Parts: sequence; C-alpha cells; structure tokens
Amino acid sequence: MRNRFVILIVALVAVVVFSLVIAAQNRGAQGGQQQQGAQGNATPDNRPFKVRDLAGIWSRNSGGYGGGGTCRECGDRGFGNNVPPFTPEGQKRFDANKPSYGRALGSEDAAAHPEEHIGRRRAIPPANGTDLYQYCNPQGVSRALIYPDPVEFIVLPDRIIQNFQWTYSWRTIWTDGRQLPKEVDLPRWWGYSVGHWEGDTFVVDTVGTDDRTWVDHFGYPHSDQMHLQERYHRISYDTLELNMWIDDPKIYRGRWNADVKRFKLLPKDYIKTLDGFTGLLEDLCAPADEVDQFDRRIRDPAGGVFHDK
Repeated sequence: MRNRFVILIVALVAVVVFSLVIAAQNRGAQGGQQQQGAQGNATPDNRPFKVRDLAGIWSRNSGGYGGGGTCRECGDRGFGNNVPPFTPEGQKRFDANKPSYGRALGSEDAAAHPEEHIGRRRAIPPANGTDLYQYCNPQGVSRALIYPDPVEFIVLPDRIIQNFQWTYSWRTIWTDGRQLPKEVDLPRWWGYSVGHWEGDTFVVDTVGTDDRTWVDHFGYPHSDQMHLQERYHRISYDTLELNMWIDDPKIYRGRWNADVKRFKLLPKDYIKTLDGFTGLLEDLCAPADEVDQFDRRIRDPAGGVFHDK
C-alpha cells in the first residue's frame, strides 16, 4: 500500500512536471526563445572564415548545450508551420502519431493559437504517446537536426560525419561522387545521404529513411519514399544556416519547405567535464535506464499506468 502511495505521489509530480515542460517548450518553440545565454549574443562575429569549412561543433541551443530551447535566431524545434495538405494515407498516419511536444491537446493555450497547424497543438503525456524515441529508437535525420543540442561536423576526404550529442549517434554524408540508390530495398533509420557543393552551399540529399521515424518532434509522418534535401550555407564565422525541404507524395500533397534553421559555432573547449575533458558529451538514451527506471516510475504513472513492482 505504501509503495502504491509513493507511486501516486510520483505520478502527481510527473503530471506537474509535464505541464511545466509543455509550457516551457512552447515559450521557446512557438515564438523564438526568450533567453539568450551563450548563443544569444547579438553582436556579429566578424572574424574571417572559409565558407566551405563546416568542421567544428555547432549548436542551436540557447545555452550551447544541456537543456533550454533554441537560441533566438535559430528557429524552433518544428520543421515548419506551413504544412502541405495530407494525402489520405498521410492523414491516417498523422492521426495515429501521438506526440508529447507542443501545446497541450484541448488546452486554452492550444485554442488561443489557431494560426498554428493542429500538429503543434496536440501534445499529450508521454505515457499515452506513440513516440518511438521514448524507447531509445533513433530519431531520424530531420528530427535530429532540429533538436537544440550540439552536432559535430567531422570532415573527411570522402564524407562528412555528423555526430549528434543528443543520443550520441552519427550519420554519414558521402561526398565521394556516388549517386543515391534508385531503388531502396532496405530503408535505414538514417537513410542514404550524399552531398556536394553548389558554389558556397553544401547540398545534401537523403532517401530511403525508415518510415517509423518522425519529421519532427510534433509527430509529422513521412514514408520510406521521402526525399529530404538540406542546404547548408556558412553566413559568418559563427553562424551556419540550414534550409531544407521534403518531398513525399505518399504523405503530402506538395513539397514541404522548412523554416530556416541556424547553428552557432561553439569554441573547441566549450563543452567539457568537471575535470576539463573537452568534446561532445555521451548523451545516450540507454534502454536499461530509460525503460526500466524512468518509464516505469515516472512516465507511465503520469499517464495513469501503474506497475505493482
């Protein structure tokens, strides 16, 4: 009985935390992050730079890393509010996805913002959601790029590797001249990506992405027929601009152009442990901790799901 009481208390706390998280997310995600932090300095960085040099650790986080929202000029965690109409299949998949990010479903806050697509106004507690990432599955390309935590670009002669701090996972963009596969018989969580330069813009095309991933944190679907294009342009010493779009006729009736996203360059020693070890943190989602501990003790009770043991 005592354990049951403790679980109930934890559940109540989790519900409050969920409400606070939703409120905080929307302050940063819907209209631009208010706090500036380490990445919010409005003073332009006029140091010289090489336009085609993408190497380094870049971040969309208002504080560089470790929580918070995106920096004021970096764009929010959604792909874009200008969502094309769904196909019947797209609508079916959209309705089946239950995200926990955005304005709370049925809330006064959600009703007060009809200018936002409904996908940004339907958040529910994680215990009742369908987000595969909460079970430590990969996020997929577009969602990982949007998440406001650092990503390191490692430039090699025949490829660029993007190492994402959040989930500590990496993606390969081939630059050796290969072509995308015309027929993908085995979709991948991170798809198949090739890149090339068009003047000062690095263009990346990706196909064959596993359709279990979402376009962004709001739960927008895509099929394994999606074509994602990213266009990176270094506009100053410390700012990398990303424009991207998806074309997925199985899900959307038209190309979906993302809102502009920006990354800020972090100093080499910006991320470090207490004893001074620098570099990306190992911010893994480990099933042993996430599923057995957090989900059973916090996430599930917050959604009304209780476990006896």
